[in-house]
Amino acid sequence: MGLLCIPLLIIPSKYLIKPIHFWILGIFMLLKYICLITHEIQGKENIPHRSVLVASKHQSAFETFALFYYLPKSIFIHKKQLFFIPIFGQYLKKINMISIDRKKGSASMRSMLKQAGEKASQKFSIIIFPEGTRRKPGEIPNYKSGFIGIYKVMNKELLPVAVNSGNYWPKHTFIKKPGKIIIKFLPLIKANLSRGEILFEVESKIEEATNKII
Repeated sequence: MGLLCIPLLIIPSKYLIKPIHFWILGIFMLLKYICLITHEIQGKENIPHRSVLVASKHQSAFETFALFYYLPKSIFIHKKQLFFIPIFGQYLKKINMISIDRKKGSASMRSMLKQAGEKASQKFSIIIFPEGTRRKPGEIPNYKSGFIGIYKVMNKELLPVAVNSGNYWPKHTFIKKPGKIIIKFLPLIKANLSRGEILFEVESKIEEATNKII
């Protein structure tokens, strides 16, 4: 798909969304018929038709596909190194994902916050994994406070997301296990909470829901 769609890299990025969704549907089908992994989306009624900050539990690569597919006009914040993946990285750049260079510290953070504010003003929803990396099911959570700056800059509601994907697509292994992945969108958390309040709300709601579905 990446090779076939290379000509699309020279036209406006909005024309890439349908091919990307088609590619993701292909991944869903291969998981279903080869790996015997299906998925269920719960809490669709909680997805608003407006820009929000999305904070998701991260256990596998699956939710990166699913969130982009099911959330309209959404983009990720990711590490800059992903831009250097051949072919795939070019599409990340084209569809205006926000990157962060962890080696540059506070300068990179300021740049990322500026981009997040600009994307919010363009009515994009921004997806972030507050723990920064994938966690195994049942592993002690490690929520970092970095997302709070984005929450403050965007001045938007926050959509928490729970997942159980690590049960069937474990990190650091090629082997996948048959079963049903659940992506659960939780009720919105309001804007303008204090630093302590939003950190508590995000961690407690995501962890409680995740523990129920794993």
